[in-house]
Amino acid sequence: MMFRAWLRSQVVAASVVGLLALLSSSPAQAQLLGTGGTGTTTGTGGSTGSGVFSASDFFIGVQQVPGANLTIADAGRFFNKAHCDCTTPVQIFVALQPTSVSKRLMIPATNGSMAVVLGTNCNDILVSELGSCTGFPNGTGSEHVTTFLNDTSFTIKTDARFLSTDLNPTPGVDASAPSGCDSNQVFPQTVTALFDFDGDGTFETSASTSLNIDLSPPPAPAGVTIQGGDEALSINWQPIDTSVINDLLGYQILCSRADQYQVFKESGTDGGANGPFNSGFLTCPQTQAASGLTGVEGLDPTFVCSPLLSAESTSYRVKILQNDITYAAAVVAVDNSGNASAPIVGYGSPIKTLSFYEVYRNENPQDAGGASGGFCALATARPRLASTLGGLLVFGVVGIGLHVARRRRRGRR
Repeated sequence: MMFRAWLRSQVVAASVVGLLALLSSSPAQAQLLGTGGTGTTTGTGGSTGSGVFSASDFFIGVQQVPGANLTIADAGRFFNKAHCDCTTPVQIFVALQPTSVSKRLMIPATNGSMAVVLGTNCNDILVSELGSCTGFPNGTGSEHVTTFLNDTSFTIKTDARFLSTDLNPTPGVDASAPSGCDSNQVFPQTVTALFDFDGDGTFETSASTSLNIDLSPPPAPAGVTIQGGDEALSINWQPIDTSVINDLLGYQILCSRADQYQVFKESGTDGGANGPFNSGFLTCPQTQAASGLTGVEGLDPTFVCSPLLSAESTSYRVKILQNDITYAAAVVAVDNSGNASAPIVGYGSPIKTLSFYEVYRNENPQDAGGASGGFCALATARPRLASTLGGLLVFGVVGIGLHVARRRRRGRR
């Protein structure tokens, strides 16, 4: 009896410890990009294979900052044209799920290797036969499976340009069409981890996750007009059809003074984060400099003159400008990935708006106060004294007559 009581206490204690460990590990994985199957992570799984491990035992994440996996939303915004142009460094992180680490003891042989590849349908064939799939350069995407199991994770240093390579281009596309970061394509990129535990050349287990690559900026707004106001510019445009461009985030105004100077103080190192307006789009400074375009034409985020406006906006008034100075301005459309349309630059000058009093007093400097038209300007000459007295007498007689009429009506009652 004492043994049974002791055994029950040990089982309960072990169950509580295991439950606490599971609960403590789950929040750290929530909403991260990667493979799933336990409900704690999100993503897609590969084939289960015939080994001890299955796809749900592995996690695949993307890290812009080492040690910090991007969420699905952050990863979706990260793989855009600006990061592709800048060859922004990233890391692919492959790891065993915490709840699957104990399975390492069940592996009968660990003489093989693991490999991480890009492309679709790469989960059941040899790396040398991948066809539309590709491994990472210089063998950085492979590791001995024993090392992986000992470390429980594997990290590959790469960049956004390599991960933005379209390995399955659309059939029939003109061969002379731009490629790479200028391909103007939107496509899914699949990252697959393959495991050959026994070294027989066959991958028994695989796991994969998908990244959305968006290298296509939205079209520029049409019908843009720029009208001068008092210390301001009123800018109007036609809205983009969101049923056609379904990832439109909104619009933003860029402007410059005399076509070369910033209008509002912005910092070139933070994308305008320390200025009055934050840039809703991303650009690569190296690409911008290589193009030879500057300011508004170069989509310089330090020339932003408005907050990020909604996708339903059709106008904006840029204020605190100087009258009689020419400003360059453009409206750009911004998508959910941070791509911006090419700026179409227009010009306008704020002008002082005159009040009615100013127009009345100053329309004709030779005859101040002599503006024609309007009720207040009906009299064209000073009335004579006799005319004035006559007018007052008429009003007096009419008043006396009305008073007498009222008294008579009262008397008859």
